[in-house]
Amino acid sequence: MPTLSAADLAEVAQLEKRPLKTPKPASDGQCHQGPFTPDIVPYANGNDESEVYGAGPVYGAGSPPIASGRFLYYAVTYFTAPSVHGAVLVRIHDLSGKYVGRFAGPYAIGPTVSVDPIQGTLWDVHEELALPADDPPSNSPAAASGWGVFHVLQGIDNRFTCASIQIDTAAGTEVILGH
Repeated sequence: MPTLSAADLAEVAQLEKRPLKTPKPASDGQCHQGPFTPDIVPYANGNDESEVYGAGPVYGAGSPPIASGRFLYYAVTYFTAPSVHGAVLVRIHDLSGKYVGRFAGPYAIGPTVSVDPIQGTLWDVHEELALPADDPPSNSPAAASGWGVFHVLQGIDNRFTCASIQIDTAAGTEVILGH
């Protein structure tokens, strides 16, 4: 399993200093999800992913919700395009500002905020996710040259009205809305 290098950890510390850019809730009370990208081809075999979250260079695709107490978890795949280098930091907050997202698995970082049962397994849960774009895992199917394919467990409080997912890289910040 790839790990964060000392340089990645130093970059994460710098990315954590960026303020959260949480959009204001929509005046109509709806969660206007997106942005979306119609199609990416992150796999060596030429297979694509359609209607992925994000405008890039980091994209996401998720599963239906997995209930765990007052939290909903999603098996999410993050894709880092070949232009992404160094660490990628992901943080989630509700547009209301009341709730913080959470992550479980090898890329979850920061202090453990709880231990949650997710599909029969106890997981240490953290409030941030850090992906080592220069050292992605080997997956099946294999990633295309330069792409990273990261499988994570991402959770939100079931009281979220609309999730603001902030993705920070050395090149910039993107905010994606999801529900």
